Amino acid sequence: MRSRNKACSYPVVHGGSAVSTPPQSQPSDGEATFGSSPGVAGSKAPGRDARQDELPRREVWQSSALADVLVTIPSGIKPNSSGSPSTASKTPTQGPVFVDQDENAKGNQPSSHGLRTNSNAVSYMDTYPISGIILKKRYFFPTHWAFTTTLSPHALDWLEREVRNQGPIWQDLTTCKCLGRSIKSARVLPWTQGEYGKHLPIRRVADDLFEAYLRTFESVYRIVHIPTSKRAYEIMWENPGLASMASPAYVVQLQLCLAIGACFHDETFSLRPQALQWIREAEHWLESSGKPRATVFDIQTGCLLHLARWTTQHMREHQVWHSSGALVRAAMSVGLHRDPAKLPNMPALEAEMRRRLWATIMELVLDSSIDAGGPPMLSPDDFDCSLPLNLNDAELDNTSGPGEVAYHDPAEFTDTSIQIALGRTFAMRLSIAKYVNSIKAEDSHKETLRLSSDLMAEYRSLVKTLHSLHPAPTKFQQQYCELVMSRYIFALHITYMPRALKDPAQFYFSRTLCVDTALRLSSFSLPLSSSLEDPLLAAMHNVLPFASHCDDWVRLVTNGSGPFRSVPFAAAMVVAAELTAIIHQTHDTSPWMGVIPLNQTQTHMGSGIRIVELLSLLREATKWMKARIQAGQPNMKDLVFITVVLAGIEAAMEGIPAEKAMDAKGREALAEGVRILAEMAGTATSTWNHPPGTCDEGFGIGSEYWSIGFSGMDWDTMFQPA
Repeated sequence: MRSRNKACSYPVVHGGSAVSTPPQSQPSDGEATFGSSPGVAGSKAPGRDARQDELPRREVWQSSALADVLVTIPSGIKPNSSGSPSTASKTPTQGPVFVDQDENAKGNQPSSHGLRTNSNAVSYMDTYPISGIILKKRYFFPTHWAFTTTLSPHALDWLEREVRNQGPIWQDLTTCKCLGRSIKSARVLPWTQGEYGKHLPIRRVADDLFEAYLRTFESVYRIVHIPTSKRAYEIMWENPGLASMASPAYVVQLQLCLAIGACFHDETFSLRPQALQWIREAEHWLESSGKPRATVFDIQTGCLLHLARWTTQHMREHQVWHSSGALVRAAMSVGLHRDPAKLPNMPALEAEMRRRLWATIMELVLDSSIDAGGPPMLSPDDFDCSLPLNLNDAELDNTSGPGEVAYHDPAEFTDTSIQIALGRTFAMRLSIAKYVNSIKAEDSHKETLRLSSDLMAEYRSLVKTLHSLHPAPTKFQQQYCELVMSRYIFALHITYMPRALKDPAQFYFSRTLCVDTALRLSSFSLPLSSSLEDPLLAAMHNVLPFASHCDDWVRLVTNGSGPFRSVPFAAAMVVAAELTAIIHQTHDTSPWMGVIPLNQTQTHMGSGIRIVELLSLLREATKWMKARIQAGQPNMKDLVFITVVLAGIEAAMEGIPAEKAMDAKGREALAEGVRILAEMAGTATSTWNHPPGTCDEGFGIGSEYWSIGFSGMDWDTMFQPA
């Protein structure tokens, strides 16, 4: 990969000797080009080992709008040989333009389906796998959300041009960025370090937040013992002054539960400043507790902090990945990775809570691995802790021994049923996370299909388990399980989406699985009510009603961060890619295309219904992005990008130039975004003395338990005198 310093060169090892690679000319700032890695795809160096020709090559697409995208060229493929892009040896284009595949020499205006581009990136990414992304000086595997933007190269080209030209659209993006910083700075509440619980809400609001946490995340990720937590919660609120006497450790843990519950309080996340403050206090407490070693209570607090950051704080994926790794090591230091049956005798409550907590940590590690596009750094050989028993929390206490608690039938729904059901799929999901995020794994579609077959078998077993439970799980629990499993389908197959459009015979299964998954996720994550205004969708709804929405789930994907933003975004990008593919295929097969627009063409009934369905979901995705901004996520790039994607597709269907439509819709979305953010910031400012640059922002712009009990503290010291 090129150095960012034009005068710098790196030694390249060939056959055990270092050969200096001379400096190469660099593309100008903002220019999107493909270039071979020095010493790998270039001319053969003297003394080069012949075996070097058999190694895979790495091509780098350098995009100022996205990142450096690394593409692997299989061994044995030469730059100009059959099956390899002919553009590899050509001079890079001076920026992308819109052209059609069968464009004649009369001009560069796009045709009625003019979404194709002559960007050098396309001819690589639809033929060879992407092996990694270097985004803001960090390396990610293709499970990172940023990869999904490559499914719409026409929108990437548009964004590339706007970043390079730094015209009105770029200036509006800069304004949004400044407004976003102003909004974030206004959320910081005054606080004296070491004072915990000063920003607790009134009792009525606290009750709502605590119950919201218990019915959502605590019902999936088991972290606290519900009766114990409720008892302590009630004690703290018995009189108005008792909260100030509570142990800081417990107040911090309670506040994290409230921070998570605040995500579900209303549609605009009005309690976000308080939730961010509670996270800030927890981070300070964990870092400044001064304890010589972690306790199980600290691990509980760490898990809650992890979830609170997901739901409340727009935290970078790699930071969550780092914190989950530290959480694993802290858990191992207190023996959570060992099954309690192999440790000294302890009460049933402690044994079961240790199993639950370890299962939660494994889930958090896997989730953060997929989020960040990094290996999970965990192996089945690293632990022997079994899954928890099928028990309700009320059946556990410190007086029962490990063999004295009778667990329920697997079909009977309990407080741990969802965690157990997901835990049975952990081994499969871990193997997939290791496979897709490994630097040594060869890109093998056969291996991908094998893993996919095993995953779908586990998926079907999970769904069957959920439907067999009585009473039935909540809608939130079911949809959360859908989200978890869908991520691994995307992780396995989404890298084949560009290639599936070029080689449908070989990669059709990957394309179909991605599209079906995206449609299922979108159907219960996007606000489809307004789509019923469409007569065809209304008729479809009458025949086959859409899945009913869960308010908790809709608020989570609207107010939350992390996977609750990235997975629906990926689904929207898959929907857009499928819609674009259908338009191109219709153009290639319909004699009417090129004569009248697609939206007036008598297309096949099946494809026509699918186009309406996909188009409606993509329009709903733009409304979802706007709702996220109104809920306090000041990230305009998501909204602008998906608006431009949609504008290009609609223009292609109408037979008008896509670039003009994308410019117009992009400006319109930004104008509305500036208005929303300015209102939230309480200012009408649209100019800045020192506008920030874009170089630092990528696309898309946290006692000995053996002797004193499980919780890490005695109940006698839970509340200290003033």
